[in-house]
Amino acid sequence: MRVFLTGASGFVGSYTVAALLAAGHEVRALVRAPERAARTLATLGVDAADVEFVRGDMLDTAAVGAALDGCDAAIHAAAAIGVTGPAGDLVSANVTGTRNIIGGAVERGLAPVVHVSSVAVFVPPDGPVITPDSPLASPHTDYGRSKVAAERYVREVQSGGAPVAIVYPGGVCGPHQPHLDALPEGLAGALNLAWPLPPGGVGVIDVRDLAEALARAIGTAEGGERWTLGGTYLTWPEIADLCDTLTGVPCRRMRVPGSVMIGLGRVLDAAKRVRPFDYPLTRDAAQMMVGLVPTDDAPTLAALDLGLRPVETTVADALRWLAASGHLKPRRAGRLAPDAPPLVPGPPGAVRPTDPRPAGARPAEEKPMPTLIQRTLGPVFRYVSGAPWFSKVGPKVVPPLDRALHRISGGRILLGQALVPSLLLTTTGAKSGLRREVPLACRPEEDGTWLVVGSNFGREKHPAWTANLMKNPAAEVSFRGRTTKVTAHLLTDAERAEAWPRLIQVWPVYDRYVERAGRELRIFRLTPS
Repeated sequence: MRVFLTGASGFVGSYTVAALLAAGHEVRALVRAPERAARTLATLGVDAADVEFVRGDMLDTAAVGAALDGCDAAIHAAAAIGVTGPAGDLVSANVTGTRNIIGGAVERGLAPVVHVSSVAVFVPPDGPVITPDSPLASPHTDYGRSKVAAERYVREVQSGGAPVAIVYPGGVCGPHQPHLDALPEGLAGALNLAWPLPPGGVGVIDVRDLAEALARAIGTAEGGERWTLGGTYLTWPEIADLCDTLTGVPCRRMRVPGSVMIGLGRVLDAAKRVRPFDYPLTRDAAQMMVGLVPTDDAPTLAALDLGLRPVETTVADALRWLAASGHLKPRRAGRLAPDAPPLVPGPPGAVRPTDPRPAGARPAEEKPMPTLIQRTLGPVFRYVSGAPWFSKVGPKVVPPLDRALHRISGGRILLGQALVPSLLLTTTGAKSGLRREVPLACRPEEDGTWLVVGSNFGREKHPAWTANLMKNPAAEVSFRGRTTKVTAHLLTDAERAEAWPRLIQVWPVYDRYVERAGRELRIFRLTPS
């Protein structure tokens, strides 16, 4: 069969080209840059001469139609990978592009037509296992909504009797990813820095197994099929343990409550709406991390007569490639580093290291590093918090979210505490006499007191809580789940000069707040009473 394919330059699409050719099919690939697609395929041992490239964009209806003409079947594998919140052309690709490809293929009588979706359209799930009958999600970003909108369109085409099948892969993993993204990117970041360990987990599906499934679907699907292929489900601690076993190097770990992870995603979403910037965490991405559950793949594997590689093999191959391509530091790759002793195959799915170094040994020169949130989110939040426009957004988003997290967690969680020590201060209103709660960054001192700064996100006016303390110094502090009555003291000029360097160590953005506010920031010492 002559199979039309999108995404040949990408991770899933390039492997699918190889699988289709191995099955004896002819491949016509719609790509924007044939030269780049040829280079990608060459890394998989595919000769570009064996593929018919058609230059074009899937948003161009005429180009899509011309490429579809003369084909027997189609696989739509081109889409933005992940749930990291890109906008613009990626939203168009997921909606308009899907309409052009799927609708055009059905109009021309191609059969079957296979659409590659994602298990993300089911998250958060309504039960302990995701099945094709699970309800679709309600994403919070434009990107997430575009994925569900594309899914609904394909289902409408299916319901009309068209020979369309949908495949829902999980976290696609393996070697030779053309553009580092999604799960391989997460593996590299987690091992180079630290593993965030929220609730939930990830389904790991080998890119080679997914490609084989798509190639078999061409000869199997009759229309109306919805196949989940989430792969092997691992909790975040389990995948961290697996990486420890494969590399022989213990990874750094940091437990993160699910509410904190989602809260960080919410704040970044709000900030991006004011001024777009590139950072992968979104509310949808956080929800995916903490909310994913296993998928029921048994019907899919039976229908396609498919067996999956052991997850140990998939992750080992991915880590070995990440190290060889420079994405993973050699000392973090351990036994899988390019210059490490080779791995000797053992039983199927297992590997046995020849490295005499004990499993878990840490290089002597390696020093502890900051946590993943501090290393990655710290610079982002400092940049965002110091931007003039954030003085309008921050007061509307951060305090309400912090108060909610504090209430839900029983006083244990504040949004900023993963980046900087934080407390919840309860004052008495200077005019109203009512209790007022405000989350604040703080500097815990060795003598058991706390320093807090009336920065007000760098706005011109002093925050109301500082006026409350000046009239009623008696207050209450909730710090790390413990509530303490305190007395507030406004620092003198000499005390300010002595304390300021220590405050800047906690949150360097204070200097920018001073420049922008045009006022002297009030600093209080809170002493347990």
